[in-house]
Amino acid sequence: KAYTDFSAIIDAQVAANPTEANKTKRGAFENAFVTSGVATCDNLVAVFTPRFEAEPTNVEVVKPIVALLGADSVCVKSDLFLKAVTSMHQIEPSHTSSYFLYKLHGSKDNYAEAVKFLEEAIASEESDNVKDAEHYMELAAYNFKNGNHAKAVAAAKAAVEKDAAAQGGKANILMANIWAGQKCTANDMDNRAKYWVAVDYLTKAKAADETLAEEANKLISQYRQYFPKTEDAFMYDLTDGKAYSISCGGMNATTTVRTIK
Repeated sequence: KAYTDFSAIIDAQVAANPTEANKTKRGAFENAFVTSGVATCDNLVAVFTPRFEAEPTNVEVVKPIVALLGADSVCVKSDLFLKAVTSMHQIEPSHTSSYFLYKLHGSKDNYAEAVKFLEEAIASEESDNVKDAEHYMELAAYNFKNGNHAKAVAAAKAAVEKDAAAQGGKANILMANIWAGQKCTANDMDNRAKYWVAVDYLTKAKAADETLAEEANKLISQYRQYFPKTEDAFMYDLTDGKAYSISCGGMNATTTVRTIK
């Protein structure tokens, strides 16, 4: 109650005379409230919700709310914080705010919103190829986690295009494991051929990053066990070295026939 009363007085002073001195006074008042010991997260949300709802597009109102709630590990999970950060992004959009909103929505399992803001961060003019590649790898991992394997592979490929030196190894291992985990229903040979594709990606991973060679070789050894036998491939008119196209899980690839003798 005391905060609300004094806050109204200071707000009136700032509105009547928006000098830097008065704005500084408001900031000092709010900081005093936060550090007073009575400013629990519930109190902060209760106090600042009406202020935000009254002026959700006023940068002088929204910025302090973002700063104050953002300093509290509990408050960052509140709906008010998400609303305030979203409003701040609409007022002053940036690469940083896009990425922050991706993290916020991701922590709340808001898949579509998280992807939207991460794609905004990638599209930002403030981001360069190195940062874009890092974000694409995050996008690939996030899509994979949420079961969207085709989009995960597309994002991993984009990461390699942006920065093959830094992301080529990890991206190709991710794509290999995604392919190996698919359930291909066209025919039995496709369920074998997916391992050819996986090994193709693992071979690229080794070439891109020698520090991943041991991991890649273990996976190659594992996946080779599932290659078809020569006689089984022959039933599909397939022989070693022949090109083979596969479509599975919304993904397409052209690989090479390899059999177990």
